[in-house]
Amino acid sequence: MRQQPVPEPLTEWAAPVRERWFCSWCYAWTEFGHDPREIARPQYEPMKNRWERAQSPQLPEDVGHAYDVAYAHEGAGATLCGIQHDSVSASAYPWVPDWPNACPGCKETARVIDQRWPVEMRGAGKRIHPRPPADSRWPPF
Repeated sequence: MRQQPVPEPLTEWAAPVRERWFCSWCYAWTEFGHDPREIARPQYEPMKNRWERAQSPQLPEDVGHAYDVAYAHEGAGATLCGIQHDSVSASAYPWVPDWPNACPGCKETARVIDQRWPVEMRGAGKRIHPRPPADSRWPPF
């Protein structure tokens, strides 16, 4: 896992995040707030619910590409199939691999990432609870 830069909250009701860690292998992330009890980590999401559609003037409109969240804080955007450009960003729309115009490269990458999630951690209500560092004096939630 690698640490990601944390921007300031965009709205006053958004919780401030002290640290954000992101795994570029399985695409899991963990956020630590300023209070030891503020730990967020998403549940498993199936491929059809996990990805946003990438948008850019550089991308063809007849092919639906998935936005690669690993590049969200890198300064340049990318698709799961590897197209990189400064103008690539996540749209407000989902990317669904079952749609006929879904990019085959993005579909294959999403399938590989999906297979990396442990089977026992899939399903409703399954959460991965990260443990705080041993020397932190934080309670083990």
